Amino acid sequence: MRLVELKLKPSLLSELNQLGYEAIEDIQHLSCRAAAGMGGHDWRKIAKALGREPSPEMKKR
Repeated sequence: MRLVELKLKPSLLSELNQLGYEAIEDIQHLSCRAAAGMGGHDWRKIAKALGREPSPEMKKR
């Protein structure tokens, strides 16, 4: 799956593309919100696409 398909913020998508990340598999090694400018909403989209919990120690309020 490509990052474009996740409909992330354009600024975050641009930054990830500049760093060489184009597919969801390219960023599976990143920790929670490792990229600057990645908010919780975008991270949850990525985590869902990777099939893992976005942040197991944090709960929604």
